[in-house]
Amino acid sequence: MNANSVSTKSSRLACVLLLLALAALSAVFVLRGAQKAMRMQPEAASQSQFAQLKPQETARVVVEVSGISAGEIRGELLDKQDDTHYTRIKNEARIRWDSSTSIVMGKTADVRPGAILHVTGTVGGDRSLQARQIVILTGYVQVK
Repeated sequence: MNANSVSTKSSRLACVLLLLALAALSAVFVLRGAQKAMRMQPEAASQSQFAQLKPQETARVVVEVSGISAGEIRGELLDKQDDTHYTRIKNEARIRWDSSTSIVMGKTADVRPGAILHVTGTVGGDRSLQARQIVILTGYVQVK
């Protein structure tokens, strides 16, 4: 065996080990990112959780829009059954919104009676919710 073939074999082995190390690090990075994303998914408050929130606390609710007037959405609170199914819980929520409210997965025109919205905002002293973000869920979820 000559020195040149030993050098070639050791450099190939080094390349293979380097690729394996990079693959392992990439897998760890992807798994950690997925775990963080799962923890960040907002969970909508149930009726009892929403009732217990104090003014100035952040709330996340899912509502079916029943009416809209100037700067206010009225909607029936929904309770999550699974990722795509919600049930009505017969309590109305009042949501204030304005041009600073971000709309996700849709546009302002999609906020209309019958629409399903995931709203994140701050609880007001009058038990209304000042919306920071509205996610349009209409077409992605079903209400039973």
